[in-house]
Amino acid sequence: MNRITINILSWLLIMAAVHSISCKKNDYNDGLETPRLFKPQGVSVKTADTTATVSWTAPLLAKGLPLSYTAEFSQDSTFATSEFSVSTDTTVIVVTAEKIQLRTKYFVRVKADAYEHQPESKWERSSSFSITGEQWFHPIRDVELTENAVTLRWKPNPEFTTLWVGLNKGTPVKYTLTPAELSSGVKQITGLLADTTYLAEIWQGAKSKGFLVLRTLSPTVYTTILNPGDDLAAAITAAADKAVIGLNPGIYSANGSNFNLVQKTVTLKSLSNNPADTKIAFKEFTLRGNGAGINLEGIELDGTAANAGYFINLTGVSADAEKCAYTQVTISNCVVHAATTSFLRANRGSAAGDYSMNQIIIRNTLVYDIGSALNYTCFHLDKLAFNTMHVSKSTFYNIGRQLLTASTVLTTAPAITFDYCTLNNFGAGGTQYAVINAGSNPVKFNITNSIVANIPRPGGTVRNEAMNATAAGTAIVFSNNNTFNWTNGAATPAPLTFPTTNITMVGNNAVDLGWTNTTTDFTLPANSVLRTVSSAGGAIGDPRWTY
Repeated sequence: MNRITINILSWLLIMAAVHSISCKKNDYNDGLETPRLFKPQGVSVKTADTTATVSWTAPLLAKGLPLSYTAEFSQDSTFATSEFSVSTDTTVIVVTAEKIQLRTKYFVRVKADAYEHQPESKWERSSSFSITGEQWFHPIRDVELTENAVTLRWKPNPEFTTLWVGLNKGTPVKYTLTPAELSSGVKQITGLLADTTYLAEIWQGAKSKGFLVLRTLSPTVYTTILNPGDDLAAAITAAADKAVIGLNPGIYSANGSNFNLVQKTVTLKSLSNNPADTKIAFKEFTLRGNGAGINLEGIELDGTAANAGYFINLTGVSADAEKCAYTQVTISNCVVHAATTSFLRANRGSAAGDYSMNQIIIRNTLVYDIGSALNYTCFHLDKLAFNTMHVSKSTFYNIGRQLLTASTVLTTAPAITFDYCTLNNFGAGGTQYAVINAGSNPVKFNITNSIVANIPRPGGTVRNEAMNATAAGTAIVFSNNNTFNWTNGAATPAPLTFPTTNITMVGNNAVDLGWTNTTTDFTLPANSVLRTVSSAGGAIGDPRWTY
């Protein structure tokens, strides 16, 4: 190859390199062309009940320039149509319910307007957003939502005018609110369809002041329906496994005998779902043998007349020592009172785990005057291998020497939860851990969003430690609660202590609400801080005492 050829090749390589650099430079400039440098960045929307605050970052080259912007709003992500636009010389705008519809998805896009020789920028778009409007409705109480009716509650306001209730996407029925309803903030809506979604909205003239979505319960299929005077004990004895016995309003009893559920699970449910009008006078509900269990809904259960010892008692078909696999205990929307020994006794097996049960569920239930003999625990679960126990939105007061024991060595680690509960006046016996004694068992034990007060009962003493749950694998959560008057009850009382390991404690309070051992009304003061400290930002304790 001669020198001329080499020079030509070198020249071609140099030109190719220059061309490559030139292309890269142009690509870079394409990304920083002037219209892009003047484009707003990072459009975001922060919503409140009735406002949406739109903000963005000024363009890269906007410093010192008096730029203006256009924000365009649409219900269409492609902005094929526009609802309205707003012009501003700031990087923040606030739009209200006067401009955007409630509970409707919107998008907003922003551009920098043309400035002198600089053309308008390209659009920068937000993600979707919506505003919910004011919310004066209280959450619906579980016990006030049935198959065909709902009770709606709201913060009373004399300026409210109408209440609308209707099917989703249907024409609502409009109710003019009466002076009594405006004063109480309560209205019951009847005649609804079972297992159906409804929308409820409350109005002050043309302004929405609250909105709820609710779904009525699925219809109950009753095996048999009883009337007062019918023999409930005989009906339970004759019932097949999984039978559902409906009770019309009135009083039922077993004339001082036990209700025996032998190797079957039976549901007793009031047709009214109202424990104020349907009562069972009990001596004891005895669950006997494999497959035994009970579900109770919407009933007052009173042990006074029969001098009840236990509310629910577990045993074998023929003898206590039998191994028994029970199903469950579920109690919903009930009032239970007057059992001198225990709410639930499950320690009659010969050895730990001889008795087993899947779940114990108690919700929306009021329990009081249990265990006055102070010789057993409210939940006396020694030797019962159970999977879960969940107590929620319930009140327990005057309930014996101890809340719960599961101290006999077991092979399973139960999950136990008390959430949004009010617990008052329990603990006695001197050697008892007032809240829980898990012995050497690992447990998952949670008390959250609850108020627990007045330990021990008057004249009683308890151990210094509120809880005994230290086995490997134990995890305790005690958070967003309020406690007061927690001592060991000694002549010189000492505050109760918590475990030092395996426990999470966050957001707890110690507000003295003035309750004593005789308190039966646990309504929170209107301006109490405890109305705002739950894990969800609302009130703690059983919701029945908050609205």
